[in-house]
Amino acid sequence: MKKDHRKEVLALWKLRSKAEQKARKGGNTDPGLRAGVTSGRHLDPLSELVRSIFIDAGIPAENVYCGSKNLEIPGFYRPQKKWDVVVVHNGVLVAAVEFKSILGSYGNNMNNRTEESLGNAIDLLEAAEQGLIGTRPPWLGFVFFMQDDERSRKGGKNIKQPHFTIDPAFAGATYQGRAAIWLRRLLMKRLYNAAWYALVDPAQGVEGVREPDPDLSWAKFEAAIRGRVGEVLA
Repeated sequence: MKKDHRKEVLALWKLRSKAEQKARKGGNTDPGLRAGVTSGRHLDPLSELVRSIFIDAGIPAENVYCGSKNLEIPGFYRPQKKWDVVVVHNGVLVAAVEFKSILGSYGNNMNNRTEESLGNAIDLLEAAEQGLIGTRPPWLGFVFFMQDDERSRKGGKNIKQPHFTIDPAFAGATYQGRAAIWLRRLLMKRLYNAAWYALVDPAQGVEGVREPDPDLSWAKFEAAIRGRVGEVLA
């Protein structure tokens, strides 16, 4: 099965932009990607793309959940969390995938997305250790998109360091660069098993969807999904 994943990304981005505009009119200044993902649609383009890989790899379609139903997984620090794609087969949590994005307000939103990704992973991993989600270790995927514009190609204003010096990796890094550092470290610390990172400039169509880090590409994300399914079904 071969698809141009950039088309699904672009389609989702357009839905996301419309949903954000609607949310902001309602007073929500940081609606996140879920505003587009759960705005009444059965399946958005990105959910369907990710879902199709699990099915093509061998998971029955009825065991791959996305859209709006059956997405809750127990946590340890809270009763449960609703993920964007959940795969459960024969009592095994094959995968839980989270989608996040940023269209603007990069400084505040980068901090929010970072904190969310850490909290969600830690919560679920601890739930697994406590035996709340079966006997096999969970597999977590993270998908992150950022608007490719002049602001995201720059860094924030001078970072305040009143007591200690920041990690040199972040010194002078653009917002786009910071995202790559963050996602790579989520994988390095094994909080997530796979991550996909894309930049989107909708004005350029599918050519405006690019992957700035080869280790955070769709190809590697898809390969990781297939590897997880193969391990579970073996």
